[in-house]
Amino acid sequence: QNAFASFLSMFSKSKVARSKLSCADPTNIVNSCGEKFIKGKAKPVSVKNEDDILHLTNEELPTFGGVLTPADSERFLQFFTVPYLRIPLILDFFANGDPGRLVALKTKSLQLIVDAALFEPGLWKPSDYFEQVTEIPVVDEEKLQNLLSTPLGTLFNEIAKSPDVMTSCVIKILERAVDMDVGRYTEAASSGPLILYATRLAVRVEGFLKFALKKCTAPGQPRPRGLEFMENWKVEKSMKDLRKTLDERVIPMLEYWIDPIRCKNVDASNLVHAHLIYLFKNYTYEEFDYRSISVLLTSQVYLSINHRFSNKAYDDLADSSDPSKPPPSIQIAQSEIFDIIQGKRYHILQYMKNNPEDADAAMEAVVRIATGTGPRALTDRQKQMKQRRWKSIGHPTCYGRFVPDTEDEKLRDGSYRKPKAGENFEKWMLRVTTKEVGIE
Repeated sequence: QNAFASFLSMFSKSKVARSKLSCADPTNIVNSCGEKFIKGKAKPVSVKNEDDILHLTNEELPTFGGVLTPADSERFLQFFTVPYLRIPLILDFFANGDPGRLVALKTKSLQLIVDAALFEPGLWKPSDYFEQVTEIPVVDEEKLQNLLSTPLGTLFNEIAKSPDVMTSCVIKILERAVDMDVGRYTEAASSGPLILYATRLAVRVEGFLKFALKKCTAPGQPRPRGLEFMENWKVEKSMKDLRKTLDERVIPMLEYWIDPIRCKNVDASNLVHAHLIYLFKNYTYEEFDYRSISVLLTSQVYLSINHRFSNKAYDDLADSSDPSKPPPSIQIAQSEIFDIIQGKRYHILQYMKNNPEDADAAMEAVVRIATGTGPRALTDRQKQMKQRRWKSIGHPTCYGRFVPDTEDEKLRDGSYRKPKAGENFEKWMLRVTTKEVGIE
């Protein structure tokens, strides 16, 4: 009863000011991550402007497990006092300057805060709000927040105003992270968690760029409010540069990490396979090729065999209180992985139907990855070897269940599913799912 009353008080019109429900609010960051506040040795403080931050002691400044110096922490916090400008400031903070700042992104607390700063939309501007800034400074806090609100969110506002500046910082973060690669994923090293976070960040930003460009190039449709003056060519170039970095530097590196010859850690392989799936989150059917469908299929099968998915819905980044450790598990919400797999399923089947040679090669890659007998990509010499032909089982209820041409003909045409004389449902189910199924 007390817990429920406490929850309701957050929405009541009481004299006690409730905190903003945001990981990008400077007051929340200081009170939840400052060492003095974590130990319960100080009362919560309010942080609204730069002066409030300058008056914080070193014990009150959050260093996120010692990964940021007090000076860097002070500068980093100041960016959150200007929500309208925080995205380019935060990205530039990690993309340029001391490499130690970039390494700090290995910690899950900083990852959550940076994600909130980039992807939380902020205050919404209604279509009938036309008031403009007529005096500086604006003393009224509520009026200031309304003046700096956006129609589509702060990230779309940044895409409309300066997509090239924002994307160049994301690419630089990604490239500097990749340069720290040690050849494998280990939690003890800073490079692994940092590279995977930079990859997720780049893919998420790419998704916003694609959505904005799609909405602004739809024939016969007006541009969304807030993107009226977006320069399409800048967004398109930013997308291509971002995708080029992911394709040429990140994907080969991740596949090298999980080569069966050098990687025997199943948990690390699960983590990397989840990120390989995530790299193709924004792909459309027109962009599919052999590599994309083979990566999606092999990683999906590997995870379904080796990863134990939880039946609980929770944020995979927030199941441990230690901010100095990298995120656990696959570092991506399970629901998001399921959404990618399900959303791409139809297009994968369509591509495999229209490109049977790529489909054959992709299914052989699935067998190699699932059995640990080789990598996904083959050498030119291996490609010259004769491949089996894979086709969907002929029965109408088995579309999408592929078998090679070396399997029994009754399995390939689906006739094995016909009930035998005197066979009940239990025996029929056991037979068609186990006894008569070979390679599928």
